[in-house]
Amino acid sequence: MPAPHNSADTPVMRQFLEVKAQHPDAIVMFRMGDFYELFFEDAVTVAPVLDIALTSRDKGAEDAVPMCGVPYHAIGGYLRTLVERGFKVAICEQLESPEEAKRRKGPGAKIVRRGVVRVVTPGALLDDEHLRQEEPNYLAALVADGAVPGPCSIACYDLSTSDFVVLRAAEPHVAQAELCRLGPKEILADPAAHAWLTQVMAPEQPRLEPLHTPPASAMARVRELAREGGGALEDATLRAAAAVLAYAEATQPGQTLLVHRLRRHEPAAHLVLDETSLRNLEVFRTNRDGARRGSLLWALDATKTAMGARLLRAWLGAPVRDRRIIAARQDAIGALVGEPKVRAKLQSQLRDVRDVVRLTARARLGTATPRELGALRASLFAVPELRKTLADLKKRRTDRALPEAIDLGDDLLEDLRDDLARTLVDDPPAHMRDVGMIRDGADAALDEQRRLAAGGRDALAAIETRERERTQIPTLKVQHNRVFGYYLEVSRSHLSKVPADWVRKQTIAGGERYVTEELAEHEARVLSANERALSREQELYLALRGRVSAEAERLVVLGERVAAIDVLAGLADIAAAHDYVRPEIVDEPVLDIEAGRHPVVERMLEVGRFVPNDTAIGGGSSTAGELARLWVITGPNMGGKSTAIRQVALITILAHAGSWVPARRAVIGLCDRVFTRVGAADDLGRGESTFMVEMRETAQILERASVQSLVLLDEVGRGTATFDGLSLAWAIVEHLHDQVGCRTLFATHYHELCALEGVLPGVKNVHVAVHEDRGRIVFLHQLVSGPAGRSYGIAVGRLAGLPARVLRRATRILERLEADPTGTPRPQLELFAPTTASASPAASDRGGLDDPAHELAAALAELDLDGLSPRDAHMWLVHWAGRISR
Repeated sequence: MPAPHNSADTPVMRQFLEVKAQHPDAIVMFRMGDFYELFFEDAVTVAPVLDIALTSRDKGAEDAVPMCGVPYHAIGGYLRTLVERGFKVAICEQLESPEEAKRRKGPGAKIVRRGVVRVVTPGALLDDEHLRQEEPNYLAALVADGAVPGPCSIACYDLSTSDFVVLRAAEPHVAQAELCRLGPKEILADPAAHAWLTQVMAPEQPRLEPLHTPPASAMARVRELAREGGGALEDATLRAAAAVLAYAEATQPGQTLLVHRLRRHEPAAHLVLDETSLRNLEVFRTNRDGARRGSLLWALDATKTAMGARLLRAWLGAPVRDRRIIAARQDAIGALVGEPKVRAKLQSQLRDVRDVVRLTARARLGTATPRELGALRASLFAVPELRKTLADLKKRRTDRALPEAIDLGDDLLEDLRDDLARTLVDDPPAHMRDVGMIRDGADAALDEQRRLAAGGRDALAAIETRERERTQIPTLKVQHNRVFGYYLEVSRSHLSKVPADWVRKQTIAGGERYVTEELAEHEARVLSANERALSREQELYLALRGRVSAEAERLVVLGERVAAIDVLAGLADIAAAHDYVRPEIVDEPVLDIEAGRHPVVERMLEVGRFVPNDTAIGGGSSTAGELARLWVITGPNMGGKSTAIRQVALITILAHAGSWVPARRAVIGLCDRVFTRVGAADDLGRGESTFMVEMRETAQILERASVQSLVLLDEVGRGTATFDGLSLAWAIVEHLHDQVGCRTLFATHYHELCALEGVLPGVKNVHVAVHEDRGRIVFLHQLVSGPAGRSYGIAVGRLAGLPARVLRRATRILERLEADPTGTPRPQLELFAPTTASASPAASDRGGLDDPAHELAAALAELDLDGLSPRDAHMWLVHWAGRISR
């Protein structure tokens, strides 16, 4: 920032430079009347980003100050653009009106006082237009015990909801998994950790900020929260929580953050899903285009509130391993599945509940508008109806017990609701600066000012009558406009009757406009009454918003209970609509699923099109007897291998989240982690090939998997030479079987791996069934015992539309490969060379095919005899007769 010079040496510019010095790393949006102005480097940086004109103060001067600006009423869109581009923005407002500044005495008089009222960053958003309703907006801090990566503590705080969570990551991969699950928009960390964070958070790149030593006040606040939550925190966790809290407080000068509680997240108490599994299983968004539609979250989301949508996302991202919690959720879903009318009524009522938690946080931080408090009031009126519906559900149950998970509690904040109802009008305005926020009768002083302003209408009528009689001007009218205020309008034909004490203000086409001393005095009284009324309304509104802020913790508790009811009602609705069942949760490492279905794929198909599959793996036993713990799954591409193994993982996740599952019956043993190695692409950012990505992810699975894990491997080894890939796949299967002993689904095209079934006792071969009909195949998408007979690669190529010539040549080569009885290595060129019969120049001209008899035999095999018309059969014979005769 340059030192003040001629063009910058004005009171307003000195004021700006003082603010900028306090926020050197932020873009300062400086309120001046109806615009937010930006100066110096801020203007030069921001103008092209916002696509606005860059101009300057004192344009003719050599030292002109660069500047640009945006209208104050349109700041939302511009602010969103800046935040999305990773900028930190300090909003500097006028803290008084120009009139108040003129009346003020002392230093700086007549210069409007300004100050930063909030600092907006990706991790410190409050406005609905900047937030995604169904997602949290976390600001995170990471404090490492030593070098990064290594053991560390993470703290996350959502300014918009007051959610404050801390966790301890003993290993880097746990920290990475938790950060990817939480998806913070901004991370405070030591600069030495920024490179690692950039790598592990790709492609979602949060804003990175240096981590500073938190102040003692923040440390003391966190210690108090920790004591309330059950005990002291480790030093690194304490510092992370204090750092994130202090940073959040700094973005809201003069305000008190809403911190309802400090929640401790224990990764070991949850089914851990790392970034790879979240991506491969498309839990939150699809791989194809990053859309929500087509993800597990999309398929399961029947919530009606924003709070419920966020909670469902949290449940799916961090499923629990506590059987008691899972059972409580299952009980609630069961109670609602059996009562479709009650469930429908409940969901209809939930639509009337707004985002209570975020509205409360905005009230605490002083940004809630009258319309938003109206939305909070409407929510509090809707909640008693929810309780009545739940009471009806309780009466209909034979045991008369209501599952704890859908208990709304006793505190519905009727006192606050009644205060809002008594004070706010039915349809509050959008902004506090607008009149008409407060209901008539809510305040005697306000009513008096309104009577004075309204009583002016009677006074105006009296003035008009009196002056009309005095002047004998029958068309005389008292009127008003914003420019001249109140005036008397006289038509041109009566101008001779105008008294001398009237003052002419304006000539119009049809006559003249005048004012009188009495009108001027009346206008002053009315304007004064209106100003006093607005001032009193604003006082009452601020007091009401403070009342909401004072009840913030009660409101958050209520919001959390409503969110849980919303999620469970939605899951019950999905279960009833799509024939889900309650899974049995056991401690043994087993997965015994009868007629399981993929929860997303079946939703994308027509009803009844999806083919269910059974899965029985693990160390326990089922109705079929002892279970294998590792399945080798073979079969053609497009046969359904990947869908089958993914659906097992998704059913496992749903069961741990407390949901019912798409199956006829399911026994799910508790898992500690779900690992996936499904599909890959070159990671150009790390300079790694597809095969390197595949091997790195597989290495991580082999290192971290335990006997309680679920591992899904799809086509491991295909990215390298055939024998190398087969050798690696073989060794990986042995390691998972012998050393780890976890539940594993291994889909492969290496049919040689099927030989392991007779060697390793826990291995079982299954394949996806295919129906063959005269050289053509139909995928049955059904898993059956045993290895696949062959790979059907050429048949799949035919379905994909490969040219017939290429398919015929591939068939010949395959026949030679399969016909080698000795297995003796042969030169590749010799193996793939044309046969002697086709080695002539004429044969070579035909692409190296065999003799015409062989070609005719191949063409016959490809004929669709059922679909061949007599004329087509005749033309086909004529064609081949001509070829053979040549």
